[in-house]
Amino acid sequence: MRQRTRRSAVMATTMALMAALMAATACASNPRPGTYSRLIITGSEIRDAGYRSAYEALTHHRELIIFEDRIGFRGGNDSSNLFGRQTQDYYVPLLVVDGDFNLNDAVTTLRRIPAEEIVSIRLYHQSMVPVRYQRPGAEGGVIEVNTR
Repeated sequence: MRQRTRRSAVMATTMALMAALMAATACASNPRPGTYSRLIITGSEIRDAGYRSAYEALTHHRELIIFEDRIGFRGGNDSSNLFGRQTQDYYVPLLVVDGDFNLNDAVTTLRRIPAEEIVSIRLYHQSMVPVRYQRPGAEGGVIEVNTR
């Protein structure tokens, strides 16, 4: 009887450790709610994270650099001083909202899109830009926002 009690205690301890390990692994894969690394973000994910606009959601995307009123994909090869850092490489993307090309200030436009209206945001790196978006300005990639 005593051996069964010990075995049960060992199993309970093992199960508790496994649960803690699984929780730690889940936290390590997404260290902060709303920190994105996928190329498609749904509107419900944005709202669940508590963001109020497309801009707020994208400031937490690992692929993007947003500094003041400028936005860019990480890893580009244009070494000019867009972000006040000579060493930062970036690609400046084209913003497309509901199929319309935004040729104005992308950051201002993203700030004006409320989270309640967002269906999805899709990021296309320069090598992934679909034919329908290949035009001057899309060499650095595309940020596509679909709203209701």
